[in-house]
Amino acid sequence: MKLVFFAFKHRYRFKDLNNFLHSRVYGKYFLLNLGGPFRHFIAKILIKINLGFAISCDARPLIENKKSGINFFIRGTNLNIPTNFRHLDNNFVSIKNPFIEEKNIFQIYPINISYSKINDKPKIIFIGGANIDMNDNQKILWEKCKKEVLNEFTILDKKSFWEKNLGENNIKNIFVFYKKFKLLLRYEIIKYLKEKFDEKLILIGDDWKNYSIDSLSSNFDPNYTKNLYKGNICLDFGSAEGSSSLYSRSNGIIEAGGLILQSKQIDSKNIWGNLENKIIFKNFNSLEDLINELLNNEHSSNDILSNISGNFKHGKNLIERQLDKIFKSL
Repeated sequence: MKLVFFAFKHRYRFKDLNNFLHSRVYGKYFLLNLGGPFRHFIAKILIKINLGFAISCDARPLIENKKSGINFFIRGTNLNIPTNFRHLDNNFVSIKNPFIEEKNIFQIYPINISYSKINDKPKIIFIGGANIDMNDNQKILWEKCKKEVLNEFTILDKKSFWEKNLGENNIKNIFVFYKKFKLLLRYEIIKYLKEKFDEKLILIGDDWKNYSIDSLSSNFDPNYTKNLYKGNICLDFGSAEGSSSLYSRSNGIIEAGGLILQSKQIDSKNIWGNLENKIIFKNFNSLEDLINELLNNEHSSNDILSNISGNFKHGKNLIERQLDKIFKSL
């Protein structure tokens, strides 16, 4: 059995990794959690004496020798890797960039999924922040493209859209606008749902009050989040950093026993298969139709919850294969 250990200094990374660090054995790999202010010093010692294989979150500590481990940037694509680290061939990321092919993806799958049934009177849940502040160039482009984006959310993942409207194909420059437009789209969807479903929508996050949208205060207690998700309809608009079906928020929803409704991502078909037309939306109409179906059909909602859980019943095996891929690449 191969020893693999996670290294990170700050405790908030526990939340990002969800249930992944709560299991020790993934097939042939024994996973040791050495995250936190004190244990990460032990990780540094193991890296120095070359014992085991390290996965260092955000390159803290930085691992330069690929035989010792990898640097795992858990909240982004290759564009989130600091420029002075990009030359290293042992960098991995968690989120796909829709504009370039990335082979260094370490995909974490949901595991240890809580059993749940849809609540008697399910709520629509979204937990997250809001930021619609724009510079002048972003305002001009948003006003120009807003109608097109709201008609087809997935257009933001198409490079041709940005080349046409920005007049350039520099991925780094495109991505600045991409991230801002993803947040603007999030705001527009929430505003739409607030008008349509009102009290059935539970919104968590202090930022929304800045834009005159009622919300409950931010709460970073993992148990609070899990209890809200379980048995409810849980919204996920994808990461602002890229386009991936499975990442920190979506994995957290699934593991808590929430019924995820997700905006279409570039890998939706591969991840969800036959579930795609039941939980994936790409415009206001498809989102509203899905929500109404789930609110009014308890049997269908429970079937979907069961199928979501079944979709990842071999989650640990899938993670083992991801670790195999990493070792093979190094």
